[in-house]
Amino acid sequence: MPPMKKRVPTIVKITLILLIPILIATTAFCWVGVFLIDDERIYPNISIAGIDVSGMTKEEAIQALNLSEFEEHVKNTIVTIEFPDYSELIIAGRDIHLANDALLIVESAFSFGRGQGFIKDTINYIRQNNMNEQMRFDVFTLYDIDALNTLVSAFTENYNRRLAAAEPIIYRDRIIITKGAGQELADVMILKDLAYIGLFESFETGNPVKVVYTLPETEADTAQLENIHNKLFVAVESAVIDLSTFEVSDSTIGVDFDLHRAVDKINETESGKTVTIFMRYIRPETTREDLEGILFRDLIGEQTTRVGGVPDRVRNVTLSAETINGLVLLPGDEFSFNDVVGIRTLGRGYRPGGAYIGGELVETIGGGVCQTVSTLYSAIMDSELLITERHRHSQEVPYISRGRDATVAWDTNKDFRFVNNTDYPIRIDFEYADRNLTARVYGTIVDEFPELSFPFDAV
Repeated sequence: MPPMKKRVPTIVKITLILLIPILIATTAFCWVGVFLIDDERIYPNISIAGIDVSGMTKEEAIQALNLSEFEEHVKNTIVTIEFPDYSELIIAGRDIHLANDALLIVESAFSFGRGQGFIKDTINYIRQNNMNEQMRFDVFTLYDIDALNTLVSAFTENYNRRLAAAEPIIYRDRIIITKGAGQELADVMILKDLAYIGLFESFETGNPVKVVYTLPETEADTAQLENIHNKLFVAVESAVIDLSTFEVSDSTIGVDFDLHRAVDKINETESGKTVTIFMRYIRPETTREDLEGILFRDLIGEQTTRVGGVPDRVRNVTLSAETINGLVLLPGDEFSFNDVVGIRTLGRGYRPGGAYIGGELVETIGGGVCQTVSTLYSAIMDSELLITERHRHSQEVPYISRGRDATVAWDTNKDFRFVNNTDYPIRIDFEYADRNLTARVYGTIVDEFPELSFPFDAV
């Protein structure tokens, strides 16, 4: 009788059927956890800053991120902020400790899915391996905001101090004024933003960045310019002659600048920038030197006659000459011998002397004054002075050539007159020495000084 086979119970079969897949799965799971998961490599489907670092070690990931390029950008990161006075605030990346968190991010990427035990870590690995999208990590740029704020604040404070103290500078020929000085100040908050934006623009491009900072506009400088103009303005004044003393006053050089043009110029300029306004020095038409140099400069006429006769006659000649000596005639003035010398009487110091009356030589008070008249007439007859009245003697006189004599008489209204028809005053001088009487007439020949005009008004 053949031996009887043992039959495996059905429950055992079912159990085996169920355990085998589990054992296979468990074995596979353990194999994945033991053999596929590398404790030194980053899980699959992970990127840093757009670079796939799956399966890389931390060192390989760092190399893939190319931090040397970052360092090169940091070296070239510079922002320059130009202020209105052309001073510059320069901030480099290293001044604010510009850096990144790449090492920390690599560490985070490597640690992703790890550290939760063998089973959980294996599950995370399998799940990460089967993802359709990568787990992305970003690298952030870091900087020291306190360092940035300190640099900007310190520079701005110094600039504002200079700007507030920027008084107009007045040189001999120009005014230099800073628009907005004492009225507008640089805004430190705006400058911090400009510095931040400029730094990161420079970092991104790898090139230095320059930013021009402008102050808010202001119109306060118009009033300041008006005040400066009022203080500096000097009206030009020509030298004039005091008609009572014939002293020449000092002239004044005018000082001025075009206020309207200066206002337009400063309005066209940005606040904080300097404007140069040029002064004008206006020469007067006539200066003291001009007048003193030409007043009575030219000898218009001169005549000398020999005074003969008795002492009384000589006295009459010299007394009348002394009365005229130093007389000044302004342009347009008329000289009258009788008006200037006056009536010849004993009470006024005149003596009897010979004079031609009606063709005869007779004794008369003041006889001899005709020699004074004739000497003066002869001195000016060849000049351009306008003679308006002259009477000749009825007989030749011994002291002067025929035709160059002149006679006067108080009682018959015979006079000698002439007009100063020049543009300048004239002066009549008489000199008596060793019985010689000399008449000199001084004035100015205007043809040599056509650019000058003589001031007639008294001071």
